Amino acid sequence: MNRLTDAELAEAKLNFAKAKASLACEGMYLTAAEEALFREFDDERLSPDEARRRALAFCRSQRTAKAPAAE
Repeated sequence: MNRLTDAELAEAKLNFAKAKASLACEGMYLTAAEEALFREFDDERLSPDEARRRALAFCRSQRTAKAPAAE
């Protein structure tokens, strides 16, 4: 698996900070679990494709956890 270089990681962190600021302007904030997920991406230096795959899996698991049980 490809890992981000130092320059790519710095750019990813800057982009994340910009995205969080943009969300905050709209009154939207990340949960602690979402923040932890993005920190994990940085810690593991995940490529954009791998980060996207994990983010989608995270969202799906969150939706599944919130879905009412079938009767």
